[in-house]
Amino acid sequence: MQYEPPTVLVHCGCTVGEGPLYDETTQTLYWVDIPRGVLWRYSFRSGSADFCEVGEPAGSLCPAGDDGFVIAARRGFLHLERWDAEPILWRPVEHDLPTQFNDGKCDSRGRFLAGTAAFEGKCPGALYCLDSDGTVTRLISGVGMSNGLDWSPDDRLFYHVDSETRAVTRYSWDADDGVPHNPEALITLTAAEGLPDGLSVDADGYLWIAVWGGSQVRRYDPAGRLVGRILLPTPNVSSCTFGGPDLSDLFITTAAAGVAPDSPGWEYAGSLFMVPAVGRGQARKAFSGPIQ
Repeated sequence: MQYEPPTVLVHCGCTVGEGPLYDETTQTLYWVDIPRGVLWRYSFRSGSADFCEVGEPAGSLCPAGDDGFVIAARRGFLHLERWDAEPILWRPVEHDLPTQFNDGKCDSRGRFLAGTAAFEGKCPGALYCLDSDGTVTRLISGVGMSNGLDWSPDDRLFYHVDSETRAVTRYSWDADDGVPHNPEALITLTAAEGLPDGLSVDADGYLWIAVWGGSQVRRYDPAGRLVGRILLPTPNVSSCTFGGPDLSDLFITTAAAGVAPDSPGWEYAGSLFMVPAVGRGQARKAFSGPIQ
């Protein structure tokens, strides 16, 4: 399948853009700049972008209805009551370790899953679940660099990226208990291909995987076979998500980190890209619990 060339939607210059999420209710696309602790949003109603700062590295966020937003950040899960408010630490996680939250998103029940990665040294990360009652549970331990995650359309499979091992693992998933089971290696990239980073599963069960160092987003079928790719004009492609009025457009975050000034693609590094009409994504859930 041929796709239209990616175009820059926002020249945001993110050091590490990550965690894109489209909110159908407000027709707003959100994403983060991890090391700067900046939250970005683009309104499709107004056609404009703006940002706010949370004061610490932030890996991902999700809307929480009238309660504002939950942010997976350096010290744990933060609560941002409104866009221009001061965030508060709601649930500390690994705050005494040299780790920080990376990618994350909500499952079909509104639980927020997010993983950690070391920002210095070799401290292993983990995958956590923030339940609707505020309970935090460690789901997977010993992760090198927790990254992209998503679920199959029938809610029976869970996919998780460990960028350090260059692997995408498939798990069986029971939405009732919210725990991944029966890990099975699905996709492993070579060093020459790059690092698997963020991912999004479309409504047909195909995996769209951003490849850091590979200048592309790859599309894999549910069996793990490569069936397509979208090339980007900058090397460090970090994540992707579906959005737009019918969830058919793909939005892609990138990073300026690791891209030398005046090298090929430097002028696009850290931008948010859009590719129209590539398929159809899955609707995203907001965090389901009251924040108290």
